[in-house]
Amino acid sequence: MGNKNCKINFEDMQKGIDNYVIINTMPKDLQHCLIKNTISAMDEESKINQMINTCKNTQIIIYGKNANDEKVLKKYNQLVSFGFKKIYIYLGGMFEWLLLQDIYGSEEFPTTSIEKDILKYKAKSVNG
Repeated sequence: MGNKNCKINFEDMQKGIDNYVIINTMPKDLQHCLIKNTISAMDEESKINQMINTCKNTQIIIYGKNANDEKVLKKYNQLVSFGFKKIYIYLGGMFEWLLLQDIYGSEEFPTTSIEKDILKYKAKSVNG
């Protein structure tokens, strides 16, 4: 494990949802719908500061808006620089989670609220 970049899939995310600290990198205007148990952006700094002082072995999952969200790697590197070692990246992000929720339901893919406009989480096309 250590500080290697450890990527997880949606099944790992489902298993970790109640046992890991979950952080997102989405903009403030998208904080209304998060994967269950995600720390809100407003509470993230105080929670991380608390963990820095008490438990750097805490298992952390980071996710972003979608698989192309570059802020996830920036957050990963920031947490590594703080001394955290058990950091996982859910690459599918909120977009994949909401798509799976739409197919399999909110019991399997819980969120803090219902989001009807799933496409606002998709990655931008390279062709514009």
